[in-house]
Amino acid sequence: MDADYLTIENIKKVVTSDIKSAEEAELKGNNDKAVVYINSIMGNLKLLAKVDRKDSERYLDLAEKWNKKKESLVVAKTTYQNKKTSTKHDSGLIGKMEGEFKSRIEALISKSDVKWDEIGGLEEEKTIIKEAVFFALASPSKDVKVPKLRNILLFGPPGTGKTTIAKAISTNINATFFNVTISELLSRYVGDSERIVSALYEVARGHSPSVVFLDEIESLVKKRDDGNKSTGSILQQFLGQLDGFGTGDEFVMTIAATNVPWELDEAILSRFEKKIFIGLPEVTTRARILEINTEMKGYHVKADLMEIARVTGNFSGRDLFYVCSEAIRNMLRRSNRDLMQKVDSLMLNNSNGMKYTVTDLLQEDFEYALARVKPVSDQKSLEEYQKWKGKFANN
Repeated sequence: MDADYLTIENIKKVVTSDIKSAEEAELKGNNDKAVVYINSIMGNLKLLAKVDRKDSERYLDLAEKWNKKKESLVVAKTTYQNKKTSTKHDSGLIGKMEGEFKSRIEALISKSDVKWDEIGGLEEEKTIIKEAVFFALASPSKDVKVPKLRNILLFGPPGTGKTTIAKAISTNINATFFNVTISELLSRYVGDSERIVSALYEVARGHSPSVVFLDEIESLVKKRDDGNKSTGSILQQFLGQLDGFGTGDEFVMTIAATNVPWELDEAILSRFEKKIFIGLPEVTTRARILEINTEMKGYHVKADLMEIARVTGNFSGRDLFYVCSEAIRNMLRRSNRDLMQKVDSLMLNNSNGMKYTVTDLLQEDFEYALARVKPVSDQKSLEEYQKWKGKFANN
């Protein structure tokens, strides 16, 4: 070894140079190179301990500190490599899961052929929604930014036509209709529900214009003080999507429906520009609903539909549909008594060529139905809707 190198000053110069190089390598993220310089530093410090015995203890202490530095760099490198490998693995797994989620969402696309005139009554509510959709899709005559109504909450008693309205929207703008069951968005695995919600809106944007209908939304985003710890992350994902997170020019309208609006989180409520009350039908609307479900389906009615409408005060549209269905079934039994006596043999021997008689719907058929179909909503619940409407609704 060169004798000049063994002088204390020269060794110190080499150590100083190696320290500078090690620090530069670490700053650039090159831990391998930094470790090489640290090995050199440690070796030279131990050498100084031999040639400069009066300070040997200090040099050995410095060497130990650099050894610890070396160990920390090695650990950092190993941790980074493990994280990189794990991230790569997770990315592939998550990517596969997201692909599966999107396939599930595609299966939720539903064909809707409901026309506005098939919805009895609700003229004011239908007008509000029609205007919102038109101004969201049409182009203004001037270069102005028109606020687009994208999020609508429909609330009211069960069976009042909330789902039918959502279907009519998608039909009349030729949009892709996503009829989403909340159970499709929920998963027992942590993080999956949020990814499914994200996939829902990503697929909806890809099929723009789209209408995403979420029935019974309260089962997904209840108030955060109900003890459900998983609600928060799902809620945050929904808030981002309803705010238009990640959207460009794509048109995605979210129609949410609930029978219990008071259970919704306030943050979700604030994202719906329109909160529209869909109440029980008035008497003229009830008569129209009865007509839609009988005469407009080809039946000849020999009964006073207006009188039936008058005695069904707390009936929803769905309740009235059940009344008509039960009346029709009674008419069919009444008109085919002989067939019913030999129905077993007919079904066994001539299942493909069987025919039955259809006659007029009579008052007695509706009386039979009304004795069996009862309204779901009671006066107490109706008062609660009116109270909530007065506080939050803006239709």
